Amino acid sequence: MASWKTGRFEKALRCMPLATIAIAYRVSTAATTICALEAAGFKVFSPGFHIANTVPHYALAIGGIGIAVPAVDSAKALELLHSFSSPPPTSGTLGGKLLNGLGWVAFGISTPWPDLLLMERSISSA
Repeated sequence: MASWKTGRFEKALRCMPLATIAIAYRVSTAATTICALEAAGFKVFSPGFHIANTVPHYALAIGGIGIAVPAVDSAKALELLHSFSSPPPTSGTLGGKLLNGLGWVAFGISTPWPDLLLMERSISSA
C-alpha cells in the first residue's frame, strides 16, 4: 500500500481546489465547526488552526481561522453550517444602538461579534 505522501493521494491533494466556507475567531468555535464537518463526512482543511491553538490571542491578528473544504463539496458543507446557525440578532433599532453605545461608554463593554462568520457563498482558493 502506498503512503499518502508518495502515492496517488499526494497528487489528489495537491490538485484539489479548496474553498473557504467559514472564518472562526475562537479556537473552540473552530474546533467544533471542524468536528461537525468531519463528522458529516467532509474533508476539512484549516491551516491557521494550529497557530491560533498555540497562541490563541493571535486568532484575530491573523484574520481569523479559515475553514476550507474541497470546492466541489463547498455548497453542501455551507448548507450544513447554515442549518446549525441561527440568524444574527437585529440590533439595527435606534434603542439597541443607544444601549450598545451606553454600555461601551459606561463599562467598556460592547455587543460581541459572532464567533463564526459563515460565507454567503464559498471563496475559492484556486
